Amino acid sequence: MIRKFLAPAVVVFTVVVLAAATEPSIYRNEEYGITLPVPNGLYLCPNSDNEHDHGPVMLLEAIDSIWCNDLKDKRRIELFASPNVVDETETLAKFFEWQFTDVFKGKRCSAPPNLKIKGLACMAGMVNRTNGRIVIFVVTQAGKPDPGFDPGVPSVNYQLILYTRSAHLKKDLAIYRKVLQTVQLSP
Repeated sequence: MIRKFLAPAVVVFTVVVLAAATEPSIYRNEEYGITLPVPNGLYLCPNSDNEHDHGPVMLLEAIDSIWCNDLKDKRRIELFASPNVVDETETLAKFFEWQFTDVFKGKRCSAPPNLKIKGLACMAGMVNRTNGRIVIFVVTQAGKPDPGFDPGVPSVNYQLILYTRSAHLKKDLAIYRKVLQTVQLSP
């Protein structure tokens, strides 16, 4: 008799646990207006308590959080937000050029097509590094203009970056596109 009642309870418990395990975590950053459902299969690195949170870092190949301590050669997707307060990144075109000249410093290539964040003007680029790494990035700007800097430009710069290698490019690019399609930026 106990088995008769216990079996349905075990099934219901299993379904609830499996449903909870497949629920995506959601990264939120109120300061920069970021909401991002983290796709299944990505590992969201915890934000360090002693660092300012500028956006999420999601590993494409993590086994555990120890991998977040040294990102140098890790396949990952990062979103980095910062105030738009310097002349070098004032406009979207300047911000885009700054990525090539000051940030990534590698062989400049055309980015894959259709990389954009819904509802925002974006520019996409790609850099092939000499060590075989590929960096693909999308930049955009959003937020109310800062009258103390330039009342004609958005107040926040966003960089959404994929770090990968050619052997993983197709798979990682599909995940990157999903992140671009689901991220919401509303500072």
